[in-house]
Amino acid sequence: MTPDPLLAAIRFDAGDIDSFLARIAAALDASGLRVRGALQSRGAATGDCHCADMDLTTLGSAWTFRISQPLGAGSRGCRLHPGALADCAAFIEEELRAGADLLILNRFGRGESEGRGFRDLIASAITLGVPVLTAVRPTYAEGWRMFGGDAACDLPMETRAVIDWALQSQEARDAA
Repeated sequence: MTPDPLLAAIRFDAGDIDSFLARIAAALDASGLRVRGALQSRGAATGDCHCADMDLTTLGSAWTFRISQPLGAGSRGCRLHPGALADCAAFIEEELRAGADLLILNRFGRGESEGRGFRDLIASAITLGVPVLTAVRPTYAEGWRMFGGDAACDLPMETRAVIDWALQSQEARDAA
Protein backbone atom coordinates (compact mmCIF):
# COMPACT_ATOMS: atom_id res chain seq x y z
CA MET A 1 0.00 0.00 0.00
CA THR A 2 1.23 3.49 -0.82
CA PRO A 3 1.10 6.17 1.89
CA ASP A 4 -1.84 7.95 0.22
CA PRO A 5 -3.48 5.51 -2.18
CA LEU A 6 -5.86 6.93 -4.75
CA LEU A 7 -8.01 3.80 -4.62
CA ALA A 8 -9.84 2.50 -1.59
CA ALA A 9 -12.41 -0.24 -1.22
CA ILE A 10 -14.64 -0.86 1.75
CA ARG A 11 -14.68 -4.59 2.32
CA PHE A 12 -18.16 -5.80 3.18
CA ASP A 13 -20.11 -9.00 3.15
CA ALA A 14 -23.21 -7.92 5.03
CA GLY A 15 -24.91 -4.71 5.99
CA ASP A 16 -26.42 -1.85 4.04
CA ILE A 17 -23.41 -0.59 2.10
CA ASP A 18 -25.56 1.78 0.01
CA SER A 19 -26.83 3.69 3.07
CA PHE A 20 -23.34 3.64 4.56
CA LEU A 21 -21.86 5.19 1.40
CA ALA A 22 -24.65 7.77 1.29
CA ARG A 23 -23.81 8.85 4.85
CA ILE A 24 -20.10 9.04 3.96
CA ALA A 25 -20.86 11.12 0.85
CA ALA A 26 -23.07 13.51 2.84
CA ALA A 27 -20.46 13.96 5.57
CA LEU A 28 -17.67 14.62 3.08
CA ASP A 29 -19.85 16.98 1.06
CA ALA A 30 -20.64 18.89 4.28
CA SER A 31 -16.89 19.16 4.95
CA GLY A 32 -16.48 20.98 1.63
CA LEU A 33 -15.27 18.20 -0.64
CA ARG A 34 -16.73 18.06 -4.15
CA VAL A 35 -17.98 14.47 -4.09
CA ARG A 36 -19.09 12.89 -7.36
CA GLY A 37 -20.09 9.35 -8.28
CA ALA A 38 -23.15 7.14 -8.03
CA LEU A 39 -24.99 5.22 -5.36
CA GLN A 40 -27.41 2.38 -5.92
CA SER A 41 -30.99 2.08 -4.80
CA ARG A 42 -33.57 -0.60 -5.42
CA GLY A 43 -37.26 -0.14 -5.91
CA ALA A 44 -39.98 -2.63 -5.20
CA ALA A 45 -40.48 -5.60 -7.51
CA THR A 46 -43.10 -4.73 -10.09
CA GLY A 47 -44.97 -6.35 -12.95
CA ASP A 48 -44.03 -9.83 -14.13
CA CYS A 49 -40.50 -9.72 -12.75
CA HIS A 50 -39.73 -10.88 -9.22
CA CYS A 51 -36.69 -8.60 -9.01
CA ALA A 52 -36.60 -4.98 -7.90
CA ASP A 53 -35.45 -2.27 -10.29
CA MET A 54 -31.90 -1.03 -9.79
CA ASP A 55 -31.10 2.66 -10.07
CA LEU A 56 -27.91 4.67 -9.76
CA THR A 57 -28.28 8.23 -8.48
CA THR A 58 -25.36 10.54 -9.11
CA LEU A 59 -23.77 12.44 -6.28
CA GLY A 60 -23.78 16.20 -6.62
CA SER A 61 -26.28 16.40 -9.47
CA ALA A 62 -28.81 13.76 -8.32
CA TRP A 63 -29.47 12.37 -11.81
CA THR A 64 -30.95 8.87 -11.70
CA PHE A 65 -30.09 6.15 -14.19
CA ARG A 66 -32.16 2.94 -14.31
CA ILE A 67 -29.47 0.28 -14.72
CA SER A 68 -31.71 -2.77 -14.69
CA GLN A 69 -33.65 -4.09 -17.61
CA PRO A 70 -36.88 -6.07 -17.42
CA LEU A 71 -36.16 -9.61 -18.58
CA GLY A 72 -39.41 -11.18 -17.44
CA ALA A 73 -40.47 -13.42 -14.57
CA GLY A 74 -38.69 -16.55 -15.84
CA SER A 75 -35.32 -14.95 -16.43
CA ARG A 76 -32.28 -16.05 -14.46
CA GLY A 77 -29.59 -14.01 -16.23
CA CYS A 78 -28.01 -10.74 -15.24
CA ARG A 79 -30.51 -7.88 -15.40
CA LEU A 80 -27.84 -5.19 -15.54
CA HIS A 81 -28.32 -2.91 -18.54
CA PRO A 82 -24.78 -2.25 -19.85
CA GLY A 83 -25.88 0.68 -22.01
CA ALA A 84 -27.46 2.49 -19.07
CA LEU A 85 -24.37 1.87 -16.98
CA ALA A 86 -22.21 3.30 -19.78
CA ASP A 87 -24.45 6.38 -19.96
CA CYS A 88 -24.10 6.88 -16.22
CA ALA A 89 -20.31 6.49 -16.41
CA ALA A 90 -20.07 9.04 -19.25
CA PHE A 91 -22.17 11.52 -17.28
CA ILE A 92 -20.00 11.11 -14.17
CA GLU A 93 -16.80 11.44 -16.20
CA GLU A 94 -18.00 14.83 -17.46
CA GLU A 95 -18.62 15.86 -13.86
CA LEU A 96 -15.12 14.71 -12.87
CA ARG A 97 -13.59 16.79 -15.66
CA ALA A 98 -15.53 19.83 -14.42
CA GLY A 99 -13.91 19.38 -11.00
CA ALA A 100 -14.13 16.84 -8.22
CA ASP A 101 -12.28 15.94 -5.05
CA LEU A 102 -13.54 12.37 -4.64
CA LEU A 103 -15.31 9.74 -6.71
CA ILE A 104 -17.59 7.34 -4.83
CA LEU A 105 -18.92 4.32 -6.71
CA ASN A 106 -21.39 1.86 -5.25
CA ARG A 107 -19.45 -1.33 -6.10
CA PHE A 108 -16.43 -2.89 -7.68
CA GLY A 109 -18.20 -6.04 -8.77
CA ARG A 110 -18.45 -8.59 -11.51
CA GLY A 111 -18.35 -6.14 -14.41
CA GLU A 112 -15.32 -4.30 -13.07
CA SER A 113 -13.56 -7.57 -12.27
CA GLU A 114 -14.07 -8.61 -15.89
CA GLY A 115 -12.85 -5.27 -17.33
CA ARG A 116 -16.26 -3.63 -17.80
CA GLY A 117 -18.69 -1.65 -15.68
CA PHE A 118 -17.14 1.41 -14.05
CA ARG A 119 -13.58 0.25 -14.64
CA ASP A 120 -12.78 2.88 -17.32
CA LEU A 121 -14.37 5.58 -15.16
CA ILE A 122 -12.13 4.59 -12.25
CA ALA A 123 -9.09 4.78 -14.54
CA SER A 124 -10.17 8.24 -15.75
CA ALA A 125 -10.51 9.45 -12.17
CA ILE A 126 -7.01 8.21 -11.33
CA THR A 127 -5.64 9.92 -14.46
CA LEU A 128 -7.25 13.15 -13.25
CA GLY A 129 -5.81 12.64 -9.76
CA VAL A 130 -9.24 12.13 -8.17
CA PRO A 131 -9.27 9.53 -5.37
CA VAL A 132 -11.81 6.72 -5.73
CA LEU A 133 -13.83 5.08 -2.97
CA THR A 134 -15.85 1.97 -3.70
CA ALA A 135 -17.07 -1.20 -2.01
CA VAL A 136 -16.06 -4.81 -2.66
CA ARG A 137 -17.67 -8.08 -1.63
CA PRO A 138 -15.39 -11.08 -0.92
CA THR A 139 -16.45 -12.64 -4.24
CA TYR A 140 -14.66 -9.85 -6.14
CA ALA A 141 -11.73 -9.25 -3.78
CA GLU A 142 -9.24 -10.94 -6.11
CA GLY A 143 -10.42 -8.85 -9.07
CA TRP A 144 -10.01 -5.72 -6.94
CA ARG A 145 -6.52 -6.75 -5.86
CA MET A 146 -5.46 -7.41 -9.44
CA PHE A 147 -6.95 -4.12 -10.64
CA GLY A 148 -5.68 -1.85 -7.86
CA GLY A 149 -2.38 -3.48 -6.99
CA ASP A 150 -0.16 -1.27 -4.84
CA ALA A 151 -2.24 1.81 -5.69
CA ALA A 152 -5.18 0.52 -3.65
CA CYS A 153 -6.03 -0.05 -0.02
CA ASP A 154 -8.83 -1.79 1.82
CA LEU A 155 -10.95 -0.08 4.44
CA PRO A 156 -13.28 -1.47 7.07
CA MET A 157 -16.95 -0.53 6.98
CA GLU A 158 -16.33 2.03 9.72
CA THR A 159 -17.27 5.68 9.29
CA ARG A 160 -14.19 7.18 10.94
CA ALA A 161 -11.73 5.03 8.94
CA VAL A 162 -13.37 5.92 5.62
CA ILE A 163 -13.66 9.64 6.35
CA ASP A 164 -10.06 9.75 7.58
CA TRP A 165 -8.87 8.10 4.34
CA ALA A 166 -10.83 10.60 2.22
CA LEU A 167 -9.54 13.62 4.14
CA GLN A 168 -5.94 12.33 4.03
CA SER A 169 -6.29 11.77 0.28
CA GLN A 170 -7.49 15.37 -0.09
CA GLU A 171 -4.58 16.66 1.99
CA ALA A 172 -2.16 14.73 -0.20
CA ARG A 173 -3.76 16.21 -3.34
CA ASP A 174 -3.57 19.72 -1.91
CA ALA A 175 0.10 19.24 -0.99
CA ALA A 176 1.05 17.99 -4.47
